Amino acid sequence: MALAVALSACTPSLESGRLVSDGVVERMAVSAPAVARSGGPACGGARLAAGQRSAGPPPGGGYRIGPGDNLRFNVFGEAGLTDISARVDDAGFVQLPIIELVDVEGKTTRDIQSELKEAYGAHFVDPWVTVELIDAESAPIYFLGEFREPGVRYMKGATNVLEAVALAGGLSADAYLPGARLLRDDRICTVDLNALLRNGDFAQNVWIRPRDVIFAPRKEDMSVYVLGAVGRPQAVAFGTEGRTLMQVLTMAGGPVPGQALLDQIRIIRTNSPTQGELLVVDATRMLSGKGLDFPLQPGDVVFVPRSALGDWNVAVGEILPSLQLLGGVLVPITLIETLTTE
Repeated sequence: MALAVALSACTPSLESGRLVSDGVVERMAVSAPAVARSGGPACGGARLAAGQRSAGPPPGGGYRIGPGDNLRFNVFGEAGLTDISARVDDAGFVQLPIIELVDVEGKTTRDIQSELKEAYGAHFVDPWVTVELIDAESAPIYFLGEFREPGVRYMKGATNVLEAVALAGGLSADAYLPGARLLRDDRICTVDLNALLRNGDFAQNVWIRPRDVIFAPRKEDMSVYVLGAVGRPQAVAFGTEGRTLMQVLTMAGGPVPGQALLDQIRIIRTNSPTQGELLVVDATRMLSGKGLDFPLQPGDVVFVPRSALGDWNVAVGEILPSLQLLGGVLVPITLIETLTTE
């Protein structure tokens, strides 16, 4: 299943750290702490209070009925009104004897019970009404990738990330957790699933919403994106053995002669939706034997400039359009976008 992530038009501001150089590679760590603290623009989470195991209080009011749910109704002691099963239609209604159409969407079973008691009270004396949820199918969660039981599961109440992962049987041994993402409303939430599942950072244990997607790739299924002054800009499969800078430059048709500035190759690396690195690599030293080939990580974006770049903002401005065309997803776009909100 292809995943499409909406890319916003923005003017990135990435000068948020200090470059550290070893003579071949300059590194600058970047993060989006302000966004991470708030749970991110697409997640609306909150930091943990003492003793909490989920970020913020659970969504209010219990399970809300929606289209596709199955309910059981009883009006005890009244002929023909016991053990009635009904499926909520696409408009959010069920059909019941005597009172006919009943709007149940967005209500709890207690809300519906109270309304039915009043409705049937016009026909019976002090009716005893119960409403029971049989099957919850209106609040799906989609699990893609390396889960033991991938597919669709359904929420039956407030569900956090850890509980959701358990619904899918947990992650397989091949899951690449740094690449795991929570997607909501066609955006990547700023939730670090690796920190939660590997390090026990419960500040990342946000509440799931219906139709959320949790994606856990395999490392070898991820890509490295090679852009700029190369013969064939493309996404290169990371593979089982991994990739190096020289390998992917060769696979992308090599640098464009007379144009590529190999001493100023830019790499954007995402370690999570809120943490990453910006790197400047001098490939001329590798080609001359003065430096070792540089190992890449899944999701790296390699950009070979044609002209000197004043700062990272200029580099990102050139990278984004090409990355969109290559279908770059679950890569530094989220980190870049969140940095602009600080």
